[in-house]
Amino acid sequence: MTTGTGIFLLGLAWLLFWLGPAFHLYDSDPRWAHNFAFALILIIVGIASFRPSVSTGVISLVASFITIPTELAYWSGAVATLMEGVLLGAIIMVVAAEWKMKRPLLVAGPKAGFWLKIHLPVLSYIGIAHMPLIFFMVRWINAAPYLTYLPVEHEYSTTVFNAMVLALMMFAIAGHYVKEIRGFSIQRAGFYWSVLMLIIPLASIGIFGQ
Repeated sequence: MTTGTGIFLLGLAWLLFWLGPAFHLYDSDPRWAHNFAFALILIIVGIASFRPSVSTGVISLVASFITIPTELAYWSGAVATLMEGVLLGAIIMVVAAEWKMKRPLLVAGPKAGFWLKIHLPVLSYIGIAHMPLIFFMVRWINAAPYLTYLPVEHEYSTTVFNAMVLALMMFAIAGHYVKEIRGFSIQRAGFYWSVLMLIIPLASIGIFGQ
């Protein structure tokens, strides 16, 4: 039960939610397609946490920072989803190749390898953190400039979910450097937090209808 596991399961649940119960929202308004892309980002970053290497870390980093232009509506959610789909395929092939060869595809020097091992996951978490940061600091305040590719999202569930994503990334970053503080497992706390992220927004939809 690690934060990485929680991120992967959260992304998978998010994708299934939008392919299932919420698909009618996308069907009536294709601007909701960014949810497929963001779900794939979490899945990719989760996979990289299971199989850490330079190759998977670089793919995870690229995938996470696609969040920024997508949230700023430089391109459509459909384009972002296509890009993330390609990256998902790439990381699956890399993991399969590294598993079969029993060695990483890319090997950095000792100093560079140490730096990459420490910072690639953290940079990926920072990329994901731009999702709630842009949402609250830009889109939530003034959605008008982004309406070509993104709908207005002031629903309680969306607002709560974005706030919880930011907290989850804090757990992920802290847990990458310090696993435990006086018996308190940061990694396990991150996993439980991701589980709450599945429950609380759905409860909000059930109670408030949004």
